[in-house]
Amino acid sequence: MSSCRPVSGTAEVPGALAIGYASAAVGDKNNEDCFGVITPQEMPEAAERGTAVALADGGSAGGTGRVASELTVRSLLHDFYATPSDWSVERAIDTVLCSVNDWLYVQNGRDPDFGGVVSTLSMLLFGNSRFHLAHVGDSRVFRWQAGTLERLSDDHTWPRRDMRHVLRRAVGLDSHLVIDFQSGQTRFDDVFVIASDGVWEVLGSAVMEQVLAGNRDVTGIASELVERSVQNQRQYMGHNDATALVIRIIGSGC
Repeated sequence: MSSCRPVSGTAEVPGALAIGYASAAVGDKNNEDCFGVITPQEMPEAAERGTAVALADGGSAGGTGRVASELTVRSLLHDFYATPSDWSVERAIDTVLCSVNDWLYVQNGRDPDFGGVVSTLSMLLFGNSRFHLAHVGDSRVFRWQAGTLERLSDDHTWPRRDMRHVLRRAVGLDSHLVIDFQSGQTRFDDVFVIASDGVWEVLGSAVMEQVLAGNRDVTGIASELVERSVQNQRQYMGHNDATALVIRIIGSGC
């Protein structure tokens, strides 16, 4: 399942994961965020290789960033499972994402009307009581564990305050793509959150912690994070798409 439209809902891997998601644009603009979830129900290979959850936030000079975010999510989530099963997770993701990056980078240089489209990408893969994280850009990945919110990803933006929204790493931005990888153990009742900057930057950590502490339903958490962001942005004329994916570990298999 993948979507670049305003939407909220739930996916589940019985006995392993509960996944909630919500996404909305502010105002009448197109939503340039795109997300996807692949469980064994969508693709049988996920039973062995893991359940994947990914978010991409597209950007361009002409408002066509959804081209990049949709291509990034759909290519990664489907082509990952087609890579050789003896490849490591990192090698498989790197191969697929670098292929997407090459195509976008060439198109950006070849066609001025393409709009210089680029995309962030944050992906979590769950299986065998472990998670694998792949990340590039400034969407953020968090883990809520025992009442503490821990940020797992780094922002790939320029450090100067006047350039804090300018990406220095993104899919399609450069001929050479560098992806951050990490992995770790999962524990029962861990909650992972992937959020676009329209959520984490607008709300801040304190509000995110409040929402996570006050709601155990993954769809409720995702929807509240997005709704609060949209409400806040309407007050100060913001226009940043808001997307949140919330994953709770509900069994020992993931």
